[in-house]
Amino acid sequence: MRWGRHRRTAEAIPAAPARPDAVRAREVQPRDGRGRFRRAGRDDSSVGLRDAAAYELYDAPDAIVAVPPHPPDHPWGGDGRVHCGPLEDILVRQWDAAAGPPPDAIVRAVESLAGLPARLKEKLARGLDAIYVGPGGVPDLDHMGELKGRALPSGAATWDICAGAYGNRKIVVGDRPSPTPDVMMHEVGHALDDVDDPGEGWASDSPEFQTLFRACSPFLRSGFHRQEGVLGRREFFADAFAAIASHQRPALVDMLGGNIRLALDVMLFFNRRYGI
Repeated sequence: MRWGRHRRTAEAIPAAPARPDAVRAREVQPRDGRGRFRRAGRDDSSVGLRDAAAYELYDAPDAIVAVPPHPPDHPWGGDGRVHCGPLEDILVRQWDAAAGPPPDAIVRAVESLAGLPARLKEKLARGLDAIYVGPGGVPDLDHMGELKGRALPSGAATWDICAGAYGNRKIVVGDRPSPTPDVMMHEVGHALDDVDDPGEGWASDSPEFQTLFRACSPFLRSGFHRQEGVLGRREFFADAFAAIASHQRPALVDMLGGNIRLALDVMLFFNRRYGI
């Protein structure tokens, strides 16, 4: 799915093809002015309140039958049902258990959650409303079927290729290919950025991280991280968290153009703040 490599620079990224099995194109995934996932549209003054209400992930009335976890003392069996501690209160395993285990990418996504430090699991369980994980892309999960076949705002591809999203205190992760180090940990990174300290705003807006990001900026290779305003900083926060949490530190060094000293500074920030 994505292991061990990171996004190429913006100049090297071709337009995403419109087939469902294409590599995930992050540049055509809209986020709002605060870095959160949106369904469609623009983030400008021409968008009215009625239009803006349609951007966030939402709860639909139809119930989803979730696959239950194994007991906490059950050995990890590679079936996506490993117990995730406090996250079980909000985790929805959305696949057909009668058809057998889910794809390997989904198993890895659940195991990534299970491997998080206990205090991060508790923080996410308190701060989020739900985590949906299952086969397919974003439109296949959490009642998002209306997005199936719909073009992304850029028109370069459809929502079917999107592997994951975060918005409205909800994470959605499928098994579509993605060049991010770990899709689940990337979306967890966005979620922690948002809910880490509700009284202080986004963690990536903290003076400490802004200073760190300014030091990193001249070395950033990805156009996603070089976006103006808060968007580039929040994408870098999420990708850096994903690389560290998934034990893919070489991907972090690659993001920084090979600057090992800065990579160590970034790792120290996340170690102090999140214990990873």
